[in-house]
Amino acid sequence: MASQQEIANQLGLSRESVAGHIMRLTRKGKIIGKGYIFPPPKSIVVIGGANVDLIGSSFHTFLPADSNPGSISQTAGGVARNIAENLARLGTQVQLVSVIGNDARGRWLLDDLVRCQISTEHCMVKPGLSTGTYIALNDSSGSLQGAVADMSIMDKFGPDDLTSRLPTLQAANQILVEANCSEELIQWLAEQQFSSPISADAVSETKAPRLTALLPKLNILKTNRSEALAILQRSSLSNDEILDALLEKGTQKVLLSLGAEGAILANSEQRIQAAPPKTDHIISDTGAGDALMAAVMYSELQEHSLQQQLQLALACATFTLKSTLAVNPELSYEKIQLWMENSCTDI
Repeated sequence: MASQQEIANQLGLSRESVAGHIMRLTRKGKIIGKGYIFPPPKSIVVIGGANVDLIGSSFHTFLPADSNPGSISQTAGGVARNIAENLARLGTQVQLVSVIGNDARGRWLLDDLVRCQISTEHCMVKPGLSTGTYIALNDSSGSLQGAVADMSIMDKFGPDDLTSRLPTLQAANQILVEANCSEELIQWLAEQQFSSPISADAVSETKAPRLTALLPKLNILKTNRSEALAILQRSSLSNDEILDALLEKGTQKVLLSLGAEGAILANSEQRIQAAPPKTDHIISDTGAGDALMAAVMYSELQEHSLQQQLQLALACATFTLKSTLAVNPELSYEKIQLWMENSCTDI
């Protein structure tokens, strides 16, 4: 907490010279915040939505346009928040940059983030706005039948909210943004020069095209077939053609989710496809894609091979299917490793 003048006196420099050094170090992300704090080692900054999930699960065969007996639960959700929790449970230091309303759901979300050991320093409270809310209806097997997402608060999440957080973004080992963010915010990210790699989650067919400007700067793009076709503005392409097109646009690595068939992880040199581990206990598929993305980012941070990254990602996604929550609370790197070593038999 020394002043610039005190530092200057100890080093035999002018205060102006010290101020210049501090400014340059801050721009590079080598120091962040007041007190010249050093950034955490191997940290990931996740930018995007945090919301409350209301999940309705039918006890029997789901009947559209009818009242279905079942159960309703409230859990923490949002693509960015889910990815952040998965990363934290795998052992990564995570900072979530998001917006919530000044309401009961928002306060509940902040408490939940702290419980999950996710930094809330950059979670902004927007007075007068409602915390994002997602309502999903699942059938008796846990498969999604329909959903409504009220994420209007994300329209108020723009470049101005990130400008003051540039040192934190520069200090991260990786940055992740998801397509629930506005096109304006994503365009702003595309115009910045970060020393750390940026990755993105396409989220949905409707929102995926927002990432177009960011494609040449992306380290990892996680998408499914419909989202990729929306980005590429094509009606039909093979998996290989999708991968070729996205890689040609400058994306370094593509994680193409194939749903129940697994995923493909590809870069300019390798393409690896794998099926998910078998499990007989699927409770809900909510959050499986978020676990898939988080695991690849974590695995890359550990400098694992492409094959190892995909294996871990599919194991984490499958492990998520075994939970009623969007993030399996039992998830840890050690437990996933044990599960994989035992051929992913139920634990």
